Amino acid sequence: MTEILIAIISSNALLALIQFLIQRRDGRKQELKELKADMRKLEMDSVRQQMLILMSNYPEDLHEIMTLAERYFAQLKGDWYMTTIFHKWLERNNIAKPEWFDFKTKGE
Repeated sequence: MTEILIAIISSNALLALIQFLIQRRDGRKQELKELKADMRKLEMDSVRQQMLILMSNYPEDLHEIMTLAERYFAQLKGDWYMTTIFHKWLERNNIAKPEWFDFKTKGE
């Protein structure tokens, strides 16, 4: 009888350990997913700020601005207030809308 009781307690302890390890692994996966999302948001914020600074202070640096804009709009899928600002900057500087920039006016 003692052996059976020890076996039951041991199996319950083993199951609890396995459950704990699975939950810990799942928790780490969730933390990693959240960390990646936070890093992406920080990168988008950083690229947006760099674009604003370049467009404001160095509007003639077309290559650098377009490189940042492509990173922001095409690769990071940024689409916030920067879309309208960038579109106006393109128009003010007589620059053709790049194929990766998806800007639609209200009538489109």
